[in-house]
Amino acid sequence: MKKKVLLVGTMLVSSLVMSATIVLAEDTVSSSEAATAVGIEEAVNEQSSDYQTVENTEATANQENETSPSTEPQIAIINGEQVVLEPPVKAGKAEADATQAPKEELREGFASRARSARSASVQTIPMYRLYNPNSGEHFYTGNAAERDKVQKAGWRYEGIGWQAPLSGDPVYRMYNPNAGDHHYTMLASERDNLKRHGWRYEGISWYSDKNKSIKVYRAYNPNAKAGSHNYTIDYNEQKNIIKHGWRDEGIAWYATGGGQQNTDNYKLLGVKNYNQYALGAPSGCEGASLLQALQYKGKITNWGLVQFLNTIPKSTNGNPNNGFVGSPFSENSYTYSAIYPAPLTTWGKKYGNVTNISGSSLNTLLNEVKNGNPVVTWVTINFQPLQWGNWNFGVAANNNHAVTLDGYNKSSNQVHVSDPISGSYWLSRTTFETIYNARKYAVVVR
Repeated sequence: MKKKVLLVGTMLVSSLVMSATIVLAEDTVSSSEAATAVGIEEAVNEQSSDYQTVENTEATANQENETSPSTEPQIAIINGEQVVLEPPVKAGKAEADATQAPKEELREGFASRARSARSASVQTIPMYRLYNPNSGEHFYTGNAAERDKVQKAGWRYEGIGWQAPLSGDPVYRMYNPNAGDHHYTMLASERDNLKRHGWRYEGISWYSDKNKSIKVYRAYNPNAKAGSHNYTIDYNEQKNIIKHGWRDEGIAWYATGGGQQNTDNYKLLGVKNYNQYALGAPSGCEGASLLQALQYKGKITNWGLVQFLNTIPKSTNGNPNNGFVGSPFSENSYTYSAIYPAPLTTWGKKYGNVTNISGSSLNTLLNEVKNGNPVVTWVTINFQPLQWGNWNFGVAANNNHAVTLDGYNKSSNQVHVSDPISGSYWLSRTTFETIYNARKYAVVVR
C-alpha cells in the first residue's frame, strides 16, 4: 500500500522562533522507498522537529506494481502558499546578466542642502514643508505652531524646505476655499488676479533673499485639482517631477539657506558599495553586504573585500546555517554557495556590534536605518521572484542574494539598497518587502 506523507515542521532560528509549514507530495512512490520531506531554509542541525504522518488514499493496483520514481513535481507550502520546488540549481552571474534590478529615481522628496556661507551670518527662519497624501498638496509655513496643527490633521511633516531671511522681497500666500489649496507668489499681479477669482489673500508668508543666494524652483501640475504647484530648492526634484508631466515655471523666489529632511520620512545613509563580480568574489554577496555595513560604522575601514572574505567561517556539511558553503571566490550551479544569518552574525561580531534580527518586519528594519544602522538583508538576485529549490539541507532560494538596506523615503514608498551586484539604488518598498518577507532574514550592524 502506498501512502502520502505530510510533514509539519516548526523550527527555531538562533534566538528567534520562526514557524512555517512545508508539505511535500509525490503521487507515486514505491512501498519499499522511505517517505521523506525537507524543511525550510532556517532549519539547522541542532534544531528538533515534530513529525506527524497522515495516511492518504491507496494507489491503484497498477501503480503498486510500478517501481520507477515519480516524475510529478514536489510541492511545498511556504508561508501559506503552495509552490513547486525546482531542482537544486544555484543561480549566479548568468541570472544577474539576464535580469535587471528594479531601480527607480527618487520621487516626491527633496535632498537636504547645506546652509550657504551667507546664511551662517544672517538671521533666518526655517520654512517647514508638509505633504497631504490625500490631496497631493505641499504646504509651507514658517510658523512652528501652524506646522504642528497641520501635522495633527494628518499631513506628513517632511522637514525644513529652506531657510528664509527675516526681510527682503515679500512672498504672498493665497488660499482657495473651494479646492482647499494654497498658493505662494512674489508677484502682486498674480496675487490680485487670484483674489478676483475667489482666492483669499492670507498676507505675507515669508521673504525672498534679495541677494538671490539659493534658487527656489516652481512647477505646475496641469492635471491636479489641488496641490497643483510645487516649490523646492532641489533641482533634481524639479527635473524629476517635470519628467512626470509637471510644467517648469522657473524660479519662484530665493532662499538664504538650505533645508533639512525629516528623518521620520526620509533617510539615506549612503553606505559604500562593493561589486562582488568586479572584485573576483562571484559568491560573496553576504560578506560584501556585511563589510559595507561594518565600514559605514567605522569598523575595519582599511580592509578590502577579498581580505575580509578570507576570514569567512566555512560550513563543514554543506548547510549555510552552519557557515559559508563552498568558496565566495567561485560559483557553480551544484554548490549552494551562501551563508545564513546565524553564522554571519557570529562572524560579524568579531569586528563590530552585529545582531541577528531575522523575523523582523520591514518597519523594524527601517527604524534601524533611521537610527543610523545599516541592515544586511537576504533577498534574490535583482529582486526576481523566488525560485525555491529542494536542497539536501532543506528548501532554499535557488536565486539567493544579499544586499545592505541603507535608506528610505516614506513619501514615495521607496527604500534604498547597496547591492553587491547592481550598485546603489532606490526601489519600490513594495518590491523589496515582497521578496524580503518570504524569509525575513536580516542582520543589523549598530
